[in-house]
Amino acid sequence: MILLEKNLKNKMYKEKGILLNEKIIKHKSRRIKTIKKSFKNNSKPRVKNKSKFVFKKNIILIITALITLIISLFLIYKKYIEKKFHNIPIAFSFSDRYSYPLIVLLTSILYNASPNTFYIFYLLVNPDVKEYIIKKIFDLREIYPNCKIEIINMGNKYSNYGTLEFKSVAVYYRLELSDIIKNVDKIIYLDVDTMVHKDLSEMYNIDMGNYYYMGFPDHDLTIRKFNGTRNFINSGVMLINLKKLREVNAPKLFQDYYSKYGSKKEDEYLINAVFYDKIKFLPLEYGIPDFGAGSYLTVSSSDFWRAFGGFINFTKEDMKKASKNRSITHNCYEHTKWWKRKFRRLTGIGKQWLFYAAKSNVFDDICKKYNQFEHHCERIKNESKYSNTFH
Repeated sequence: MILLEKNLKNKMYKEKGILLNEKIIKHKSRRIKTIKKSFKNNSKPRVKNKSKFVFKKNIILIITALITLIISLFLIYKKYIEKKFHNIPIAFSFSDRYSYPLIVLLTSILYNASPNTFYIFYLLVNPDVKEYIIKKIFDLREIYPNCKIEIINMGNKYSNYGTLEFKSVAVYYRLELSDIIKNVDKIIYLDVDTMVHKDLSEMYNIDMGNYYYMGFPDHDLTIRKFNGTRNFINSGVMLINLKKLREVNAPKLFQDYYSKYGSKKEDEYLINAVFYDKIKFLPLEYGIPDFGAGSYLTVSSSDFWRAFGGFINFTKEDMKKASKNRSITHNCYEHTKWWKRKFRRLTGIGKQWLFYAAKSNVFDDICKKYNQFEHHCERIKNESKYSNTFH
C-alpha cells in the first residue's frame, strides 16, 4: 500500500510538473511576444529620432560652413578695401578763436582728397569751442563723406602752462597725441593756419624709420645750432611716429623738461629740445611758409632765401620746385594770417583760402566775421573755375 501511494504521488507530481512547465513555456512565449511587439513599436521612433539628430547635425555643419565663408569673404573684402582706400589720420588742436580757420583747413583737405583716400580727423578741442562750431564740423560730412571725425575735449589740461599773448594752451595738446590716440602708430599733425592743396597720401606714406618727428625746417632760425645739430623743425606741419613716442613715454619727458626749464618753452621748443636727435626734415613741399609778403609767397623773395638758403642742404631750384608744387602752405606769422589781411587784389594764397572757405559750410559766417572779405565774397562764391596755381 505504501508503495502504491508513493507511485501515485510521483505520477501526480509528474503531471503537475508537466503542467507547470507548459505554463512556464506559455508565459515565456507571451513574454517574448510582448518584448517583440514592444521592440517593434519602439524601433520606429528610435529610427525617427536618429534621422532628426542627423538632420540637425547637418544643419549645424551647413550654418558653420556659411559663417566661415562669410568671414572669409569679409576678410578678403577688407583687404581689398584697405588696398583700394587709404585711411589717413590727421590731428589738429584748436581753441574757439581759430574755429573758422580750422573748418576752412578741413575743407581744403577734403576738397583735394583723391577718390581712394579716407581721412580720419582727430580734433583736440579747448573747452571754449562753441557747440555751434562742433555741429558745423560734423555737418561737413554731408558735403564731404570721405572722412570720419572724432572730437576729443581736452578739458583744463595745460591751463597752468605759459603761452605767448596771441596763442592758446591748445598748442600743447599735440604733446599728448601718443597717449590720446592709442590705436594709431603714425599720424599727420597740422596747425589751423595751414592750407592743403593736394592729397596727403604721399606725405603719410613717407618712411619715418626710427625718427620720432618729421617737419618743415623752422622759419624762425634764430637758433642756428641746436644741441649740436641743425635739425629744428616747425611744429605746425609734422609727421609723427606715435609708436616710438609711446615706447619712451613722451608726455612725461615733455613735462619733465618743461618743469626744469620754465614757462617760456612752448610746444615747438619742447619737441625739438627733447627729441633733437630723433627729428628729420620733411620734403619741402609739405609746409611751404607764407611770410605775408604780398598775397602769396614768392620763392625769389629775400625773406624766403635768407631764412633757408645756406642753412639746410636744399638748393634754390629745390625751393622753387617745392613752392610751385606745394602740398601744404603754412601761414606762420600771427599778423599775416589770411583771415586778418586786407587784400586789395584777391590773388594767389588769399584767393585760395577764400575759395576753400566758399566750399565749406561756414562761408556766410566767415564773410560776416571777417568783413575785409565782404567785397570779394560774392565774386568768389559765383566763380565756376578755379586754378590751383600761385600766380
